[in-house]
Amino acid sequence: MRRKPLALKLYMDMYLAEVAKMSFKRGENMRGYKMLYNVANGIFAAGKIGEVLYKQQGNKRNGIYKTNLLANTCKILDILAQYTPEENREAFGARASKSKLYLETCNNLNRHFSTYAKSFDAEKIAQAFNIIKPILGGDEKRIVDKMLKIYDALV
Repeated sequence: MRRKPLALKLYMDMYLAEVAKMSFKRGENMRGYKMLYNVANGIFAAGKIGEVLYKQQGNKRNGIYKTNLLANTCKILDILAQYTPEENREAFGARASKSKLYLETCNNLNRHFSTYAKSFDAEKIAQAFNIIKPILGGDEKRIVDKMLKIYDALV
């Protein structure tokens, strides 16, 4: 028998706790239907997250070790942002997209430095600054731009 991953179990427990809080008193049905809608979305999200994790485990069993954990994490964040309750969807979606940007930047940096492990020069560092630039704040981004302009002027 296949065990549920811990994240999936916690997500389902959270929504089942929401069902227990529901009230079906007269006049509160709208709140109850909204809770049921949120619970249904939670179950759909848990199912989709389970599919992503099951594919990852299946690839390991079949000897395919090229599964990118960061890409799977990005998929899970997309699923959570899609099925988050409407009250929290905008805030969670913004945080999820920012987290996804950080994960993709980390993945690009890992790929960049793993391909250039033997030879390392100023051009590789300039490329790394270009990879990091999207996640930097205003002041840091200006500093990196100035450094890249100086590099271009020297080369």
